[in-house]
Amino acid sequence: MIHQSLSEGGHKWEKQNLVTISGRKGNYDIYKCSQCGIEGRSYHLGTIDIPEKFAHKANSCPKLVKKGKIRVIRCTAVGAQFKNLTPNSIHNVIDAPAGESSTRGIWVMGVNEPVMLLYGEFNFIDE
Repeated sequence: MIHQSLSEGGHKWEKQNLVTISGRKGNYDIYKCSQCGIEGRSYHLGTIDIPEKFAHKANSCPKLVKKGKIRVIRCTAVGAQFKNLTPNSIHNVIDAPAGESSTRGIWVMGVNEPVMLLYGEFNFIDE
């Protein structure tokens, strides 16, 4: 399962159901990208879970925006390695460290080590 933010990237998500569905895992809405056709379920406001069968298409949407810089909105993490992640600071996106994933956010360089900013804590920028 791939966990993504509905607002980041470039997928054009369209809600498929009129009424929220109740299931074993809780209430959810079904979304489909009108650009590439992948589907996912939103159990929490602002996020979507994409099944593994769409993993190969999730990062190849024709409208997918891949940017290399972000502007921090807020950083709720604590610790010395997060001291440089202040509101409005700009950082380069880096690859996830070995053994880590980027399903809940993106990786940037903190103080002396890579750290993850969660979706909703940053905006991609053109620079």
